[in-house]
Amino acid sequence: MSILLLLFAPGIFAVYWLIRLQICLSRARYLVDTYGMDRKKLRKLSCGELKKLRTSIDELRHANDAFGLETLVRPYRA
Repeated sequence: MSILLLLFAPGIFAVYWLIRLQICLSRARYLVDTYGMDRKKLRKLSCGELKKLRTSIDELRHANDAFGLETLVRPYRA
């Protein structure tokens, strides 16, 4: 049983990281498509930073703060 676990562990680990990569790429794609952000500028951000950026954007949208949203998004636009 432990031999099978050792054989499948690298595959499970690879699947986990592929899913994390797809989630991170999806966050970046959403920001590019929705707000016209530059993909090269977003590439410099880590996955956690992308998550924080999207959370901040969502909070500003729910608060109807257009000026705050524009200020937040402007540095990442092309």
